[in-house]
Amino acid sequence: MPTLLSSMLLCTLFAWLLFGIVTAKSYRWVQPTLLNIDPDQASKLILGWLSLPPLGALITTAVMYSPDLTQWLVAGHCHNGSCQQHGPQSALAIWPTAILASWICLSIGRCLLRQWLSLRHLSAELSRAGRNAGAYVQLDDPQPAAFTLGWFNPKIFITTGMQSACSDQDIDCILAHERAHRDRLDNLRLLTAWLFTAPLPRSWSTAVLDDLRLSCEKASDLNAAQVSSRESVAAALIRIARLQRPASPAGSLAFAGTQTERRIRALLEEPVVALPNEYVFASVSTALLVILVIINPLHRAIEFLAQVGVLGS
Repeated sequence: MPTLLSSMLLCTLFAWLLFGIVTAKSYRWVQPTLLNIDPDQASKLILGWLSLPPLGALITTAVMYSPDLTQWLVAGHCHNGSCQQHGPQSALAIWPTAILASWICLSIGRCLLRQWLSLRHLSAELSRAGRNAGAYVQLDDPQPAAFTLGWFNPKIFITTGMQSACSDQDIDCILAHERAHRDRLDNLRLLTAWLFTAPLPRSWSTAVLDDLRLSCEKASDLNAAQVSSRESVAAALIRIARLQRPASPAGSLAFAGTQTERRIRALLEEPVVALPNEYVFASVSTALLVILVIINPLHRAIEFLAQVGVLGS
């Protein structure tokens, strides 16, 4: 049983790494499409793209170690006279599995400490120090800043410096934008994306994470534009970007936080539309088909490593 479990876990971790490489290298082919569709849909699809390595790895392992499913996907072959369908197993898989599993647990734990716990404590401290103004928490700080903190119950924070520097119309735009972040649970969306990519090299996911944040910001801008107008939100972005130095906490979503120029262009250019549901269904189906197709060569590759003594047989 330990051999089977360690082999299954090692297969999962190996597939996670493999799919991580594939999605990182192929993202540039889908990036233009994702950045030119409805940003609300784009944020969901980008998060789905980031979920492909771990979910694909789980699907691969489940199929590879299920005899009833494997017989349809893995070509029949025999080992030492035994021709039964089976997932790759190795008595030497325990140690590499322990090392890789420890690294993944450490990476995810470190991500939770940096993102979840630190910002949770910061949100609690700012809530105690600020004044509850109903729709937001007012912070007594001369530095102009407006941001949303929290995961399941996000809170909006606005400094007195921001209020004194902005008109009532600007404040309305800010509140509408931050309420959209809160209602969409964008902070939780970003945290989930960080957890999906935590065990992989950061350079593999930097562009995807930046695009996810941009899509969340653009979607919230469009929600704010429903309260006033696209031009009003764009004008508020310009004014506040000039006022606001990097004063928002790392890991928060701020009104004028990232890629302001691209957000303004998205507001002032022609509205973009969502991908038809047929395209989304076809894309998801293709991704699933690719995962199923590579199970046979992946099965053979793992067994080849065992035969040459890398994993043992």
